Amino acid sequence: IQVAGGVAFLVAWQVGGSTAPYLWSTPIRVAGDLYTLVFEDNLLGLIFQSLWTLLLGFALSMVIGVTIGMLMGRYRLFAVMFEPYFAAFYSVPRIAFVPLLVIWFGIGREMVIATVVTATTVLLIFSTAAGVREAGLAFSEVARSIGLTGRQMFTKVLLPGSIPYIATGMKLAVQRALVAVIVAEFVVGLTGIGKLLRD
Repeated sequence: IQVAGGVAFLVAWQVGGSTAPYLWSTPIRVAGDLYTLVFEDNLLGLIFQSLWTLLLGFALSMVIGVTIGMLMGRYRLFAVMFEPYFAAFYSVPRIAFVPLLVIWFGIGREMVIATVVTATTVLLIFSTAAGVREAGLAFSEVARSIGLTGRQMFTKVLLPGSIPYIATGMKLAVQRALVAVIVAEFVVGLTGIGKLLRD
């Protein structure tokens, strides 16, 4: 049924596009242009550049976000001091940071990486902090009763217990990271998927 629905959609698209070729494309024209992009315009190279930037920025976000999130989840004083600022930062539209990042990092890959970090880090901070708090509430009494040290509490209880929350934050953050890469490349005209879309 799904295949039949897909075929019906493509046929309807082809017929509709053929009746108004200056307003609508067709699957055949899209396939031809995609072939040109892949084999003549280096689409795979552009995808690789954007993907490499995304992965590097996301890795930095993971290190920063999980570290700060662990501190905020473990130590209440740290959370009280910094959580309002991260919440305010999270509410600002990501595109608003692009002009500042251009000033700070210039027009280059560093700016796009910084865009990914600003778009995803706070989300990872909050998800990690929530996971640490939940793991602490669920297992702190047991950990104390068997005499775990602070380091053991962190490595054997808090970190493993927060992994589902970190994974959820990663799933949400990677979508933001992809949008951040494309928007940054689109705005500054840096080689990649964003510039291809702009062109």
